[in-house]
Amino acid sequence: MKLDKQPLEKFLKEPAGNVAAALVFGPDEGMVHERAMAMSRAILGDMDDPFRLTELTGDEIKADPARLIDEARAIAMMGGRRVVRVTRVSDTHEPAFAALLADHKDSSQCLVVIEAGDIGGKSSLKRLFENAPHAAAIACYRDEAAALPALITQHLKAAGLEIDRDAVSYLAANLGGDRGITRAELDKLVLYMGAERKVSLDDAMANVGDQSAVGQDDLCTAIGLGDLKGLERQIERNLAESNEISLIRAVARHFMKLHQVTARVARGEQLEAAMAGLRPPVFWKAVDGFKAQCRRWPADIIGQALLRLAEIEAEAMRQHQFADTLTRRGLMEIAAMAGKR
Repeated sequence: MKLDKQPLEKFLKEPAGNVAAALVFGPDEGMVHERAMAMSRAILGDMDDPFRLTELTGDEIKADPARLIDEARAIAMMGGRRVVRVTRVSDTHEPAFAALLADHKDSSQCLVVIEAGDIGGKSSLKRLFENAPHAAAIACYRDEAAALPALITQHLKAAGLEIDRDAVSYLAANLGGDRGITRAELDKLVLYMGAERKVSLDDAMANVGDQSAVGQDDLCTAIGLGDLKGLERQIERNLAESNEISLIRAVARHFMKLHQVTARVARGEQLEAAMAGLRPPVFWKAVDGFKAQCRRWPADIIGQALLRLAEIEAEAMRQHQFADTLTRRGLMEIAAMAGKR
């Protein structure tokens, strides 16, 4: 069965005994590990009892498929519920887990926690866990822009810090590619703050760079200026470091800023005054390029570009195997719109 939202939060804190095994998968490796550890700690506590925790890898299961079932059947020497954690798993291990689920029906004695990467929407392993009533499939996709502010605020609050709204907006725009990286960057910010108890925009900008993708600003600038040759180089660079959906969303955020500024200019504001209202503000090195883009893009054409970006994202998510081609073609189409009236 699938687990998400409220049922998932409850399960992570208190894994139900009727679920024999949980598959945690997705492109956000940090979130995969975080959720797998949350389930394990909910059962084991500090995880220092070697009789209650067994750790296996996909390679070990391939070498000895029967070991997985043996470990799931084992009883802890000193009593207590056990956890078997399996890492580095792919669709090639599906037969071993099918055999496990046929034999292991509940987790009253042992919960099997499996960590997989981005195995894809058509994965046979994913389908196996979704269709089994006594198994759980937990997807871990990169944090959405709407969810990041709450994550950031909660993480800093746990460290005893408050944060300005502008700083939250900046961090949400520049984090989120991976849950593990996001938390590591926030921990670095906590150390930087020292005795100070409130994080300002300056504090956030001084400590956190754009971890969601390398060079996304250059990619957005190339699109905004209609620089097709530069865009081709930037697409190659960015796709080597990130995924298609995060790039499309980064471009959409950029065009929303352009739309906000050009709409205010159309109402009679000066360009500099309209840009001053952006939060977070445009980085000082990018100000001239941003102004040039505002002059090239009327508000109505930006609206068309945003609609097209939404279509590209939907197409890429529906046809995962063609996401690379769809993204390249779509971003080229957007860049070709620059300067049109």
